[in-house]
Amino acid sequence: MAARGLGDRAVTLLDSHVHVWDAAVFDYPWLDTAPALPRQALPDDIDRADGLSTRMIFVEADRARDQGLLEAQWVDATAWPELAGIVAFADLAASDARLFDELSAIDRVVGVRHPLQNAPTHTWDVPALAAGLHELARRGLTFDACVRHTQLAALAELLERAPEAHIVLDHLGKPPIDAGLDSAAGRAWHDAVRRIAALPHAHVKLSGLAAEARDAAAYGQHADAFLAAGVDAFGADRAMIGSDWPVSARTGVGTTLTDWVTRIRHATGASDAEWVLLTEGTAATFYGV
Repeated sequence: MAARGLGDRAVTLLDSHVHVWDAAVFDYPWLDTAPALPRQALPDDIDRADGLSTRMIFVEADRARDQGLLEAQWVDATAWPELAGIVAFADLAASDARLFDELSAIDRVVGVRHPLQNAPTHTWDVPALAAGLHELARRGLTFDACVRHTQLAALAELLERAPEAHIVLDHLGKPPIDAGLDSAAGRAWHDAVRRIAALPHAHVKLSGLAAEARDAAAYGQHADAFLAAGVDAFGADRAMIGSDWPVSARTGVGTTLTDWVTRIRHATGASDAEWVLLTEGTAATFYGV
């Protein structure tokens, strides 16, 4: 039965951004700097908001770079009834046709993520990254773009080189939550987000803001404005909800999936038709699940 909430209509959620991992199976160097997170986060542990979340997209969990294919194969074989799609890791700049072929052979692989958030923009090999985007588009694979708000202008320049690529901006581009939308950093975020939204196949994930905030009061004051601005820029037909479990549950100010979905509904003022898109329709269309 569909869960009820946020009004009197039944809703279900296709959670577009979920991580699982097991440090006994793969190497996750970044977990050493995240003591709040468990060494093992498996499907049985996922926050499903009392049945609201009925389908999920796994997004690569930043294991060692040479373990991306193995991670996708491991997730595909894991007992996870709600798993609808896999966004696997691949080095976009390598444009490795054989790896793309191997990933495409896994039925549930729907896209690729190559996190750029920890690579200074002056180190990006933009022509090689653009070639990778062209290759993904040719194969019908999506791209999850994971960058920080200070990198959004550079990301826009990259994406403009491959306008045919179907991309989604993870976590609203990690905006400066603590500073707020009206700050200089917030205005720069807004300008860059609208530039990316002008691309015909660009989408955005309403996810990850709790992990980006360090000040609970500032999060409560500013998060809604960033959510509203993101949906306004892209439209509900190009925006999707993601929990970012377990990262957004355990780091920053933390949140539950129920609280996150409630915040989005209130912040965006979505109509019932728009809500269907935000909760299920956009992600299902984008990822083809």
